[in-house]
Amino acid sequence: MAEILRHPGAAEAPEGPTLPQNVEAEAALLGALMLDNRLVEDVQLKLRAEHFFEPLHGRIYEAVLRLTDRNMVANPVTLRPLFEADEGMKQVGGPAYLAQLTGSGAAIIGARDFAQQIYDLALLRSLVSVGREMVENALDTSVDVVPLEQIERAETELYKVAEQGGGEGKVKAFAEATRLALETAEKALNSGGHLSGITTGLDSLNTKIGGMHKSDLMILAGRPGMGKTSLATNIAFAAAQRYLRDIEDGIEPAKSAGAATAFFSLEMSADQLATRRASAPKTSAWARSARQSSGTSPERRRNCRPCRSTSTTRLASPSRPCARGRGD
Repeated sequence: MAEILRHPGAAEAPEGPTLPQNVEAEAALLGALMLDNRLVEDVQLKLRAEHFFEPLHGRIYEAVLRLTDRNMVANPVTLRPLFEADEGMKQVGGPAYLAQLTGSGAAIIGARDFAQQIYDLALLRSLVSVGREMVENALDTSVDVVPLEQIERAETELYKVAEQGGGEGKVKAFAEATRLALETAEKALNSGGHLSGITTGLDSLNTKIGGMHKSDLMILAGRPGMGKTSLATNIAFAAAQRYLRDIEDGIEPAKSAGAATAFFSLEMSADQLATRRASAPKTSAWARSARQSSGTSPERRRNCRPCRSTSTTRLASPSRPCARGRGD
């Protein structure tokens, strides 16, 4: 396999720990992509040019993506004009280096593994960079330094590194997609035909959306005081409760209609959320009636002056006969 050649006048690498990298895996992946452009579809959504340790390899990868996006063939011949004036390419012998990368056809077999390793090593390098910055900032003892602000910045940077690992894209075969669809249908069938995801605890809502599904972004909006937090905590509690019940019944976690949940709130503390949840059973009877009925009972409408003058359906609770007025 071709190796990246260093400039004769370049300084020798210092002894000691080096950043995580595998230049040979980068070269093997680039050779595989040039031999079979179809592999680009498997890696382009996850792997970016900056993930390559060797800058020249990153530029070659970016050029391969540009050509394939234009429905052009990306091989040493079509890439050659793009790198004739590249200084980094000149240091390794010129555009002939592109042909050297394709010297091993066996690299095609492990192309996906190479891409995964390059990506993982890039994350480790990002983590090392964040760690070094944290150490340097922590050693700064000047008067203007605020330790809590340093902690917040460190948390932000660590979150950015973790966020990079959240996305993964690859081409799925139709057989695999069909298998996942059948598993979803089986899950809905086992739950009575109306729940293919994670339960919300509300039968009417489950019937309409089929439960909560992975990768879905669900936004609960409303004016202040409308009960958004209360509804969110009830949904989270219902999902966790269903998960525990399914585990006790011997149902596999993957087939459970519930899920382990974590609730994050920027306006309420943990004990406040727990107190709100502990008081929820007091209104459970009304909540069940609210799910089963879309309006007030005929008796309540007859006893409410505003409701007697209109046919608009209103929702009443045991503690408040009607949202529009009080009964006679």
